[in-house]
Amino acid sequence: MSFFIPPRIADNLTVTLVMIAALFACRMIGDALIGRRSDPVLVRRHRFKLRAICNVVLAVGILAIWLSEIQDMMLSLTAVLVAVVVATKELIMCAAGSMLRFGGHLFKVGDRIEIGGIHGEVIDHGLFSTTITELPSRNLGASGTGRTVMLPNSVLLTGAVKVEAQPRHYAPHRFTLTLEQAHLPGRVIAAIEAAAQDALAPDRELASRFHQFAARKAGFETAGPETEVSVATSDIGKLQFHVMIYCLAKDARQLEQAITLSVLDELGIGAQGAHPRTGGAEAALSELARQLRETAPKERRDAARAA
Repeated sequence: MSFFIPPRIADNLTVTLVMIAALFACRMIGDALIGRRSDPVLVRRHRFKLRAICNVVLAVGILAIWLSEIQDMMLSLTAVLVAVVVATKELIMCAAGSMLRFGGHLFKVGDRIEIGGIHGEVIDHGLFSTTITELPSRNLGASGTGRTVMLPNSVLLTGAVKVEAQPRHYAPHRFTLTLEQAHLPGRVIAAIEAAAQDALAPDRELASRFHQFAARKAGFETAGPETEVSVATSDIGKLQFHVMIYCLAKDARQLEQAITLSVLDELGIGAQGAHPRTGGAEAALSELARQLRETAPKERRDAARAA
């Protein structure tokens, strides 16, 4: 045995076998002595106690004999487990991200999402990775770029996941219109609202019903379905008009362009040889400036004649 088993292990085995044999002999003797009693209930009770005592002594004895070997084995097992965890950390994080996606119902194939600044439509997902087809930024339309991006599922644990409205779903779309020239804000807001009304009129009723359905399903109100326009100024003092329209996600870019072009045309911006249409206040100011220009030379001529 010494050629195959280390002496320390062999000694522990010998002591263990001796202890088991001694306990077995003690139990046999105890059963024989207990069996001489006449009361069967007391016999069963004392045999149960004897068996329990022998089992406890056996467990404690084996633990005491093999304690050092058990400690060495646990240390080795812990080192192996740590090495395995370190080596497979990324795979474990990817699997955890996949379980988070499945358990939290984050997204499914066909959803448009944004993860870590990457915007695209999910075309496949598995245990370790998610594949999306890349989409441009929202202000450049809804058509894909033709590139495919494969993301490890570990990114689901380290960043936020934004799930966007589907192309055939109605959703709020926001954009900003900045004007270089000075215009009356009320007139610009009226032009934006009129242009939005014309562009959104065909889908107004359907959009309103979808908005009510989405609000009931989500349990809270979202922006829409009416157009919202607010005015502000940029850092350099230019007028900015923040517009919110409620429309199909796939048509948002085209509707934004149509509204912008309609407003610019209404204000006369960008037309060759054209000037912005003036309102009552602007016309009064222009007339006052003209009168001042005509009055100044006349007063100078009168002063020269008097001299």
